[in-house]
Amino acid sequence: MSKLLHLIRHGYALHNELFMKMNLDVNAFRIPEAFDAPLTLLGHEQSKSLGKDWSDKNKVELVIVSPLMRTLQTADNIFKGTSVPKIALECVREYPMGEHTCNKRSDKDELVKLFPDVDFDDLKTNTDVLWNPVRKETLAELNMRINSMVDFIHSRKENVIALVNHAGFIGQFKDKEIRYLDNGQEELKHCYPYEVEL
Repeated sequence: MSKLLHLIRHGYALHNELFMKMNLDVNAFRIPEAFDAPLTLLGHEQSKSLGKDWSDKNKVELVIVSPLMRTLQTADNIFKGTSVPKIALECVREYPMGEHTCNKRSDKDELVKLFPDVDFDDLKTNTDVLWNPVRKETLAELNMRINSMVDFIHSRKENVIALVNHAGFIGQFKDKEIRYLDNGQEELKHCYPYEVEL
């Protein structure tokens, strides 16, 4: 049986803001201030708005979320007040899983305290041992992570699933192409549910 996936990019986050302030310089993603970049006020507003206005939200049976702060905050805002289960998976983190400080996750202990309704069992270590400050992940490695997510989804009984995630991961999964516009803004919209059948 096919699965219906709602692919939702996180709300506007600190690293997006820093990128614009630094004249579209990708080093904005590497500076210490960008660590596990949280949502900005705009990002919170975007995700709360989707939670209020999205007519298909109540059909979602499972939320799979990246264990990075901006995606967890987005999922929390969208699904606040619902009983839909949320599971954080390491394999759905943003690309690249390395170099960019914004893609290094906070300690599991902190995330469990901040998001008690999310299942963090997939995070095997408290600290982020997958992130590498000097090595950028390859596209082949990203595709392996995508395949792990697909296997996980097929192992589940739920048929309508929201994936709260990132532009790079969603772009590669959805279109097999990580695309960026000339102005430096990622093509995928923040807090917009793209539908894909799996």
